[in-house]
Amino acid sequence: MNLKQTGLTQDEVAEKTGLTRAQVCHALRRARKSERIEYQDRKEPTEEDIDSFIDAMKLLKSAQDKADSKQVKATVKLNESKPFAIVYSGDWHIGSAGVDVGQLEEHLNIIAETDGMYFIGAGDYIDNAILHKGSDYESIIRPGMQMKVASRIMERISDKVIALVRGCHEDFSKKVDDRDYLEDLCKETDSINLWHGGDVKIIAGSQEYLWRVRHKFPFKSPLNLENAMRRIMEIKGPCDVAAEAHWHDGYIMDRHLMGEYRVLMRSGTFKVWDEFGQKIGGYKGQVIMPTVIMWPDKRQLLPIKQLDIAAKILTAFR
Repeated sequence: MNLKQTGLTQDEVAEKTGLTRAQVCHALRRARKSERIEYQDRKEPTEEDIDSFIDAMKLLKSAQDKADSKQVKATVKLNESKPFAIVYSGDWHIGSAGVDVGQLEEHLNIIAETDGMYFIGAGDYIDNAILHKGSDYESIIRPGMQMKVASRIMERISDKVIALVRGCHEDFSKKVDDRDYLEDLCKETDSINLWHGGDVKIIAGSQEYLWRVRHKFPFKSPLNLENAMRRIMEIKGPCDVAAEAHWHDGYIMDRHLMGEYRVLMRSGTFKVWDEFGQKIGGYKGQVIMPTVIMWPDKRQLLPIKQLDIAAKILTAFR
């Protein structure tokens, strides 16, 4: 302001002070305003106040992490001395008109009644068609009741559930109102909240088996069923079992990859009929719960497509 009063132009003041012309103009406006207006009680946060706020943010983040049950890596020890099995299943779509609830109950009863058989959930336990325009017309019960029914049905195998993955249809509620139904379901089953998927190390006896599970993963190929699960190993490293869901066309296989035989699978569905599948090609959902039998005293995996057959084989081994 003093330089300006000597008769210098704004450009000359800028040159002398090393400021830009815009900065000089701004400083002059503030100086003129301060001569005319005096604020008696204006709040002016200091740099120390901002630093304190940043510290509070870090404390809040730490507290939030402690209260969050989601994880992408987990280690589970099974106290098994005999062969045991893990079933991977999702895409139940409870609430949709095309779901065969009777078959779902039959399959869950097999898991519940078969000694040494455990379960990892693949997501989409409910249909929850709250974001897809028109899909709600295929629902026979409202989303809130779908959650109650799914929780009640899951109770049948609650003592067998190791971990649960969130599917797209549970994620709809997370996007709309921040409700994480999967967190509720994990509390009810006393199991791991594996978020959208992750790695589960299964320890039994002298053996360790790494399961890498997702609801879905990129690189699906219409010509090569296992392409996505092969690619997940190329990207994230080798595992014993790579499992996905989402597409309703289940499969299970073992093939030699990265020096060992590894199991690749995709869960089927209990949504046998739906508008989308019929529209794109007359497809019918496949009721498949792929299962892997493992041994605690030697490194061996036996992949089986049909749950009832897997249960009979496991019972015979035990």
